[in-house]
Amino acid sequence: MAGLLCVFLFTAKKEIKTYCTLFFAFLIMYALLIRLSVGGIGIRIIAQFLVDILVVWLAVSINKQHFWERYVKTVVFLASISLMLWLLSILQINIWDQITPEINSLMSYRVYSDSIRYQEYSFKLHGMFLYSHRTVDMRNVSIFTEPGIYQMVLNTAIFVLLFLRDKLVSFSDKEVGRALVVLAFALLSTQSTTGYISICFIILFYLLFEKRDTTEQNWKQKILIALFSILLFLMIDYMVRGSESFIQVSIISKLFSGKNKVSLDASGMARADLIFLALQSMVRHPFGVGYSNLGALMNVENTGMAGAAIMQFGAAWGLLPLIVVAWWIFYPVLKFCRKRYVAVLYIFMYINTVLAQSDLFYPVLIMIPIGLYSLHCFDTTYFAISNDGKEHAKI
Repeated sequence: MAGLLCVFLFTAKKEIKTYCTLFFAFLIMYALLIRLSVGGIGIRIIAQFLVDILVVWLAVSINKQHFWERYVKTVVFLASISLMLWLLSILQINIWDQITPEINSLMSYRVYSDSIRYQEYSFKLHGMFLYSHRTVDMRNVSIFTEPGIYQMVLNTAIFVLLFLRDKLVSFSDKEVGRALVVLAFALLSTQSTTGYISICFIILFYLLFEKRDTTEQNWKQKILIALFSILLFLMIDYMVRGSESFIQVSIISKLFSGKNKVSLDASGMARADLIFLALQSMVRHPFGVGYSNLGALMNVENTGMAGAAIMQFGAAWGLLPLIVVAWWIFYPVLKFCRKRYVAVLYIFMYINTVLAQSDLFYPVLIMIPIGLYSLHCFDTTYFAISNDGKEHAKI
């Protein structure tokens, strides 16, 4: 945190420095206020927030014009590797497991004996740098710890390909199409319900709102054909594999109980319980209770509560910081996206993800507002070239 802050304060441009520094100052001062009043917030959580944000700023600032292209290419490269190795594991050809040692994942799970006492276990996996194969299930996580993390990486890349196409100057239409195919199949292999919800809204917004010129119409026809093909594959997969199929694992089992009644599974209930508990806490304690008191409430009320990072933040910090965080993240998107529906889609993707996951400032999510802010404020020449057809043709 200290190293990144030094680099940021000495090298950042004035506008982004003001945008981030005021936000950091607010977080630090409010954290001190909560620590003095109720406790439960310290340097660790501040460092986590600041490092997440400053790492994104550093990555974007190295080369703002080519950041988006490099991000998409990196994700497609890793997705291609993960798809090949995941398919081999599905076919029970465990070459990857044979050449890589078994290690403990950073992802763990708890087995509760009562509302307070539990045992924590780490998932086992093979590989770290190109692909990680979790031995506990057959879901594709690429190099990450769980499918819910990987899906946001993939969905963000798809979002950039479809709605920030003007930032990908060197990408041809064929390259965009190939990248979308790879990313779509990789997303399907994660079997992440959160990821499926986000991609459904991405496709819906693209089909409903993107302009209907010849190129866009062709793309929409291709997407509809791809959707039909994927639905056909899912139906065949469900008929052949039954309880092990994508639909059963990712959707049906999470919505229906064994008695065919609508109900959430264990992971869904863990998130729903935490959301309702956090809402109650915010109503009773609008200025925040700190993470220690929130953790005590979680242990008393139920077991295994997880995710809902934005609700945890609101309960621990209070309503004012929650509003400030929402403004800080959404303001650049609302201001600098020329198409308002793109901003609305991003806001939905962000809320959908942080209601399911356990962090508030995932780098792949906040890179969109930070990247847009950086490009718009500090590289007007690039924007003039990208948005002016004559100027772009001249270059």
